[in-house]
Amino acid sequence: MSRPRPITGSVTVAAIAGLATGLLVAALLVAGREPRPRVQQVGTTPSPTTISRSVGPVTVTVPGSVPEPLVVTRVSTPAPRTVTRTVTPPGSPSTSTVPPPATTTESRSD
Repeated sequence: MSRPRPITGSVTVAAIAGLATGLLVAALLVAGREPRPRVQQVGTTPSPTTISRSVGPVTVTVPGSVPEPLVVTRVSTPAPRTVTRTVTPPGSPSTSTVPPPATTTESRSD
């Protein structure tokens, strides 16, 4: 006979029990340590002393950078030119159709 497989629920319960045991051991280890000494128990802190001194004028030189000159280049492109032509393929009956006139539109915005 083979052993029955554990049910998923029992595996979950075992995992949670293991986690709880680990946390309990960690808490006991932390509780058993000597507490760290607090700052007040270490010693007295020195009282702050204020020392004032008079000094003469001080010259401070800050290296400055000169910005490069700003160059703006403007390129003006003409509007596209539209040309319409009617082409009759060779071997087809020719019809007398007048093609529309070519249009040229130029606009400049300077």
